[in-house]
Amino acid sequence: MLATAERVRSDGVLGPVEIIWHVPTDPASCDGERDYHPVACGESGISTPGGIHEVPEDLNEPGQRWCTACRTSTQRTT
Repeated sequence: MLATAERVRSDGVLGPVEIIWHVPTDPASCDGERDYHPVACGESGISTPGGIHEVPEDLNEPGQRWCTACRTSTQRTT
């Protein structure tokens, strides 16, 4: 599934980084140059220089997870 990453610190400014994967609503508009991606969960959007990546739906990587709201919204439309 195509996704864009949001990096958040779980414990303040110096805490460990967690990557939350969001589903972009218009992945075709990604050009890899500090894109702004509207996301399926309705957050204001994720700005990420990393662009869009293929991420497995059954993601099982330490420190990474899917945005629950993005996953729920895409499951309703399929």
